[in-house]
Amino acid sequence: MKNIRDPLYGYIETSEAEQNIIDSPEMQRLRRIRQVGLSNLVYPAATHTRFQHSLGVMHLAGKFADSLNLNEERKKELRIAGLMHDSGHGPFSHASEIVAEQKGLSHEELSCRTVRKLEDKIPVDTERVEKIIHGELEIGQAVAGEIDADRMDYLERDSYFTGVDHGNIDAETIIKVAEIDSRRLVFDHKAVQALEGLLTARFHMMKSVYTHHASQTAEKMLQRSLQNYLKQGADVEQMMALDDYEAHNELLNSEGAAKNLYSRIKDRRLYKRSLVWDIDNLSRKKLSELEKKVDSRELEEKIAEEAGIRPEKVIIDKPWTPEIQDLKIRIKKNGKVKNMKEMSPIPEALTKAEWRLVNMGVYTPQENTKNVCKIAEKIIRDNYEL
Repeated sequence: MKNIRDPLYGYIETSEAEQNIIDSPEMQRLRRIRQVGLSNLVYPAATHTRFQHSLGVMHLAGKFADSLNLNEERKKELRIAGLMHDSGHGPFSHASEIVAEQKGLSHEELSCRTVRKLEDKIPVDTERVEKIIHGELEIGQAVAGEIDADRMDYLERDSYFTGVDHGNIDAETIIKVAEIDSRRLVFDHKAVQALEGLLTARFHMMKSVYTHHASQTAEKMLQRSLQNYLKQGADVEQMMALDDYEAHNELLNSEGAAKNLYSRIKDRRLYKRSLVWDIDNLSRKKLSELEKKVDSRELEEKIAEEAGIRPEKVIIDKPWTPEIQDLKIRIKKNGKVKNMKEMSPIPEALTKAEWRLVNMGVYTPQENTKNVCKIAEKIIRDNYEL
């Protein structure tokens, strides 16, 4: 056994087999990918990595295994799946993930390719490890489910490194009362308060960190930069194999919009909010319609053409739909399993609160904000019957 010091959990123990996986170039690459992308532009200490997160998920997955009374083989599977679940992430985490998904490639599939590549180092059934990464098998829900080791670790870790004291959750209680019932991961009703705390922490982290307007703007600029980078002939799989440092150099050595946008991000010359419509301006129904109907690139080109500026100088951030109310969190009480929303008012209340974070945004360099605002408002209203 080897001990790795972690700021959240103290010492994380690793077996010889786990250490061999950790020492592989494929896993070491995660040291060079930041967990929360460009959030360090807002929270300077948020430079923690996918590598740290992966160790944390492995640790919590092991705790789940103990609570679920899994045998040693199943525990190894769960820990290794937790360790490798993010091994397929591309540079800057979610920005490249979104771009890759638009090309039909998920980071889960890339993680499974890493599992196959390192098969000789993995002492358990790799097909089961892949299924767990995809959230399949009853125990897979402990790594890739609604309430899982992944979510618990990133909430606490992101909170710790951003310095935003909202991500503290009672993971110990949640894990301790977990069990498998009819091939589903369920939680005893005694954990309802701890689960409410987790959902509340998630909401506050969404509000303070994940949807912060500056980091959102930077993320959208980076997505556009990567999309334009691929248009120059780069391969999406090659892009996803890069780390942050390699992608940094690739984008700075690229051409046109890919280079221009990334250069602004590098120097923190971010676009400004020209137009923002939220729940104070539009109904939930209208925001949901915009999420489904808006073609961001087409709309950006229309606004840019009317404003007389280059297309990359207009960025649309579409609305999104809150999901808390729809999370399938199963609570067991007196032998019966129900969805948490039937036993607690918190999911519904948080969903309502989360709608306050949803908006339709138009971003552009500061010198263009007034002109773009006027043009964007007219085009959006005319095209989407607002």
